[in-house]
This record gives sequence, structure tokens and C-alpha cells, in this order.
Amino acid sequence: MKNVVVLGAIVGSLSVFPAKAETLLCVEQISGGLKFLDGEWRSTTFRLSNPQYVVSPKNGEPNTYEVKQLGKSYPDFTCERKVVDGQPSEQMACGGLGYGMLINFNALRFVEIYTFGYIEDDRSGGNTPFVTGGQCSAISP
Repeated sequence: MKNVVVLGAIVGSLSVFPAKAETLLCVEQISGGLKFLDGEWRSTTFRLSNPQYVVSPKNGEPNTYEVKQLGKSYPDFTCERKVVDGQPSEQMACGGLGYGMLINFNALRFVEIYTFGYIEDDRSGGNTPFVTGGQCSAISP
């Protein structure tokens, strides 16, 4: 019996949370950023293209999620959801240097960022940094 209790404590301390991980459908609602116009960088709002994203656990990889835009077969982001005090964290950061998505599973909100263009002073107009925010809903896969 003592061995079972010890084994249970070891298994319970692993950084893996139960298989009942959340799947979210996220929709952008607001977007703004920087754009190079008439020889200078200016703040701007962007028209929403209303992409929808599915945030779901990646099969066979504990604490790993994928963010896929509806209609695409490949993920925009692969993310690691940290475990704090044995519980999945409220927020998850995805992406890399200069771009990414922050998702809050409790508030059901997300922010996506893209920073390339302004820092490099890319005056081509092809890189327009943005911040987009939206809301999510829990769904059953």
C-alpha cells in the first residue's frame, strides 16, 4: 500500500494535466498598429478579416497546444501551456521573437502581435506591425 501512495505522489507531481484539456474557438474583434504612409510611420486601425482560430491540445503531447486558423491544415502556432502548482496555467504564450499570441483560458480572450517592419524601418509597406484582440469560446472537439 505504501508503494501505491508513493507512486501516486510521483505521478501527481508530473507537469501533465488531465486529458480533459480545453479547446477554444477564438475570433478577432479589434485590430490596430503602425503603417508607413506618405514618408512616415503612423498609427492606424485595420479592417478585420475575421479569421477564426481553433486552439486545441496536440495529440500525444501533454501541455502542448496548436492554434490553427479555420480552413488551414497547418498550425499558425504550437504552444506550451505551463503547469503551476499542479494546475494548467491561466495564460499561454505562443510564437517567437517579434510575433505571437497570448491566450487567457479563464477570461476567454486573446491578443495576437506582429512587430516586424517598424523596428527595422522597413519603408516598403509590406511589414505593418499590428496588435489584434478577440474573444474565445470553449467548444467540444
